[in-house]
Amino acid sequence: MDKRNEEELRASFLNQPLMPYIGARLSTISPGQASIEVVYQKNITQQHGLFHGGVSGAIADNAAGFAAMTLMDKEKEPLTIEFKINFLNIADGEKLIAEAKILQAGRSIFHGESKVYTIKKKEKLLTATALVTIKATSKVSEKLR
Repeated sequence: MDKRNEEELRASFLNQPLMPYIGARLSTISPGQASIEVVYQKNITQQHGLFHGGVSGAIADNAAGFAAMTLMDKEKEPLTIEFKINFLNIADGEKLIAEAKILQAGRSIFHGESKVYTIKKKEKLLTATALVTIKATSKVSEKLR
């Protein structure tokens, strides 16, 4: 199988308009694992000033997708087909980190788990867990609009 290198994975991440829009960055990537970080900004919070749950969900989903992508052939792209998230604590820190790993990789279906942490005063607190099912689909041309 011809897999993507780190440079190709990082370029794909930046080619998604949502991730740069919310200030997210792909912090680590290795076979079957990925982590995404986003620093606190007022424009990605809810009415109480906490990180919006949608931001936690977006980085949890995307981290699992990129973890799966590391195990896919270059001609395939990840597509989430099922996603469940449990919010465990409030996300009121300076930064969110989603750490994902693939629990089981098949030929076309990948099962992943993401854990979302908030960093507050150098303390790392688990705020959400997600189970993500990803399908390897035919590659879609990536273009900036």
